[in-house]
Amino acid sequence: MGNWRRFERVQDGACEFWQIRQEGIRCHISWGRDGSRRGGSTTVALLDERHAKSQVEKKIRGQLRKGFLEVAGLPAPIGDPDALVVETIADAEAKPAYGLPRPQYRPVEGFRDVVCHARIYPESPGRGFYHYLVLRDEGRSALAFNVRESSHRPEAVAGFLETVVTVRDLPFGGRSHHKIALARPVGPFSHALLCSPALGQAAVGYPTIAARVATAFPIYDCEIGDADAEVFVDARISGHGALPYSDWARRPHPVVDLRFDIQGPYPERDRTFKVYQRVRLDALLPKLAAAAPDSWLEVRSFRGELRRLTPTNLAAPSDLDRFLLDSHPAT
Repeated sequence: MGNWRRFERVQDGACEFWQIRQEGIRCHISWGRDGSRRGGSTTVALLDERHAKSQVEKKIRGQLRKGFLEVAGLPAPIGDPDALVVETIADAEAKPAYGLPRPQYRPVEGFRDVVCHARIYPESPGRGFYHYLVLRDEGRSALAFNVRESSHRPEAVAGFLETVVTVRDLPFGGRSHHKIALARPVGPFSHALLCSPALGQAAVGYPTIAARVATAFPIYDCEIGDADAEVFVDARISGHGALPYSDWARRPHPVVDLRFDIQGPYPERDRTFKVYQRVRLDALLPKLAAAAPDSWLEVRSFRGELRRLTPTNLAAPSDLDRFLLDSHPAT
């Protein structure tokens, strides 16, 4: 986790600042004016750490051209190593002025070191959620997951925990994510996705413990690529049309990675695989059918297999469903 590099300039009599920090594939940027609440922050995920480093250098060059000068920065936030996850979240969530009492995390029967807090709203049935923490390191770190009240089933949570409690250390081993098969199916789900704290961002609102709370949730096999890089997983769980992973009654949201070159009066082109929703694929197919003969579209499934479509070699929707959803599609 890199330190913040800070840059300042005097503009209209006020000191403006801009700072940047690299964390793996992510570039964190913040800016504003000293003594003012105006400003902002953003985080960008790049293809890999090399691209992230290049992005940092490019952004810094741009700020230097604007007249900013580098000053002593701040160390990356590391938090209090002795802060307990449950106590930190409970203290932060307690807002008596807004009618929010301190959350009460209670033990989950049958699972040591697993606690749950139910945030239920009687005036809005089904809109609440259950927040689970699988604790480790004597409560100083944890795996977190949420389940919407409308899809919460204790027997399904118990089935999920049977696997998760045995692999709670995996997200803290240096890899960004792990896709693992569940010991037994949990409702319609066959796998679990475990995300590192940096990827899952489960405790981003609690800086003291942000680097020590990872994320876990059940998935369909088709929802995460077997060989996905971190940037693709980040797009699937945090980008546009992201997985509604706290909804345990959801239908499959399969991997739909596309690249294409569709030529004609209104050309569309993207020759690098990116994460899309199925509706985008469905919208491109009729355009491909009417496109110039050398147009093409490639679809990549969660297995990493490719289908190349052309104006004279299209696929029926049912065929694409099998390709995108099935673990072993018919050839």
